Amino acid sequence: MIFVTVGTQKFQMNRLMKQVEELAVERPNERIVVQYGHSTYVPKNCECYQFMDRPQFEECIDKCDILLTHGGVGTIMAGLRHGKQVIVVPRLRQYGEHVDDHQIEAAQALKHHNCLAICMNIEFLTYMVEHISSYVFSKYEEPEKKVEDLVLECIESPKPLEEKNLSNGFFKIFSRKNTVADTVKQM
Repeated sequence: MIFVTVGTQKFQMNRLMKQVEELAVERPNERIVVQYGHSTYVPKNCECYQFMDRPQFEECIDKCDILLTHGGVGTIMAGLRHGKQVIVVPRLRQYGEHVDDHQIEAAQALKHHNCLAICMNIEFLTYMVEHISSYVFSKYEEPEKKVEDLVLECIESPKPLEEKNLSNGFFKIFSRKNTVADTVKQM
């Protein structure tokens, strides 16, 4: 099963929906479940839902072999935590899919760890899906400390920030006293 989800953003993602429809034509025996959100184009030959409740979403994540998703970090992380093959199609400002291109940055940060594939050119989506099994993904490993834990640690601890080791594998936190030049040297 392929699960396609674009989250609940109040923006359309018709570009992805049209390509998913083409994917469904190319793979007529594949079950494709689509959560299309505020898209105005609803793909044919797919099982489509505008929105899903949490249990239905979790069931789709659990049952899918491939997760096609926008660049929402929560959805990406759900796929990675379930060990799914994740292909991210970031929402792009130029297509009216978001107000900026921040989803590219989020996806690239995780791609750096070789956990997912990014499809920047929608015309290659079918090719990526057909060849996803040949991609070599690294298993996603949860950081020792999550960002929210690091923030709470900073708030609750009487120890000065500069004395704390707050690196969690993905992020490094530095004292505000550091200059940009000092921060770059520490990285």
